Amino acid sequence: MKSYNDTHDLHIVYLITKLELGGAQKVCLSLFNGLKESGYSSLLISGTQGPLAEQVRQNPFVYLMPTLTREISLAGIYNELKNFFHLIGYLKKLKKKYPHLIVHTHSTKAGLVGRWAALFAGIKRRVHTIHGYAFHPHQSYIPWLLIYFLELITSLITTHFICVSSTDVQTGIRLFPKFKYKYSIIRAAVDWDQFTTKNSSVIPEATDLFIIGTIACFKKQKNLTDLIKAFHVAYQKNRALRLEIIGDGILRNELEQLIALYALQDVVTLHGWQKNVVPYMQKWHAFALTSLWEGLPCAIIEARLLKLPILAYNTGGIHDVIISTKNGFLYNQKDWASMAQGMVELSTNKELYNSMQNYNEDLFDYHATTMINNHIMLYKELLF
Repeated sequence: MKSYNDTHDLHIVYLITKLELGGAQKVCLSLFNGLKESGYSSLLISGTQGPLAEQVRQNPFVYLMPTLTREISLAGIYNELKNFFHLIGYLKKLKKKYPHLIVHTHSTKAGLVGRWAALFAGIKRRVHTIHGYAFHPHQSYIPWLLIYFLELITSLITTHFICVSSTDVQTGIRLFPKFKYKYSIIRAAVDWDQFTTKNSSVIPEATDLFIIGTIACFKKQKNLTDLIKAFHVAYQKNRALRLEIIGDGILRNELEQLIALYALQDVVTLHGWQKNVVPYMQKWHAFALTSLWEGLPCAIIEARLLKLPILAYNTGGIHDVIISTKNGFLYNQKDWASMAQGMVELSTNKELYNSMQNYNEDLFDYHATTMINNHIMLYKELLF
C-alpha cells in the first residue's frame, strides 16, 4: 500500500470567509501556520474582511478574495455565483499543481460554498470543521429548515467532518446520514503559551473588588443582554462586583442603552476588541458566558488555563470542559436569575472560589501541537 508520509504528497487548502477575532478563524490560522512549520504544504483562501486579514495579507501562500464575504445576499446573487465560479477556477489551478489536494473549510458559508466548489473542481477530499451549527433552536422554522437543508445535501459530498465538541457529534449523527462513519473529534487549540506562562498565571491583585469578565462579539448569538441582567441583580446584593466585556459588534448601542437603563455605567466596562486579552483577564476573578449557540468557545479554555472559575449557560460543548460545582457553574439557557445568584455566591464564598479556581482538569487536547498532529494524521489517512 502506498504511504503518504512524504511531506511532498500532503497539500491542504484552508477556506474561510472572514478573518475576525473568533475561535474558528484562530483555529484556521493556527492550522495554516502549524502545517507549514511542520514541513507540510498549506494554503489559505479567505475574504478580505476582519482584523486578522492584515496579518496574512503579504503571505505568498494566502489568497484574499474581496468578493468572498460571510453575509449572503439574495440581491447580490449574481456576485455570489460569479464568486463561486471564480473559486472553482482557482481550485482547479491548485489541483493541477497538487493532485492530492485536500480542501478543508471552516465556518458555515465557507463550508457550503467551499465544499461544492471543491467538488466541481474535481477535488476528491473535502473536509469541514463544525464550529457549532448555523441552524439552532433560537431560529424561526423557515431559516432553520433552509440552513439545515443546505447542510444536509452538502453533508452528502463531505469526505470527513471534524467536530470540536461532543454535542456537535451527537447533532451530526442524529441529523445527517452516514455522519457517524466519517467524523473525528479534534479539539480547537488556543494559544497555550500565552495563557500558561508564569506571568499569565498570576493571582488577581489584592482588591476589594470582584471582577467578572467575558469576551464576545456583540451579536444575538452571544446574548449579552442576559449577562447584563444577571450582573444587575447580583450587583444589588454585592456592590464589590464589576463587569468587564472585551468585544464589539452591531448590538453595541443596545447594550449601552441597557447599561444606562440599569445605571451601571460606573461598574460595567466595554473594552472593545483587544489583540492581547491576557493583561485584562489577569485582573479578572471569574469568566461568564451567556451564549445561545456555540461549538466549544476557545475563551472558555483560555479562562480555565488562567484558573478562572466559569459561570456559563450549558450551551454547545461547554460541558465537555466545565463540570458544574467543580470548576464553574452551568445554567439552563435564559436562566440569568440563577446566574446572578452564582455571581454572588462565587464572589462571597472564598472557600468555594478557591476550590473552583484550583480544580485541575486536563486541557492538553486544546494545545496547538495536539490539534495540528491530529489533523496531519487525519489528512494522511484520507489519502490512502
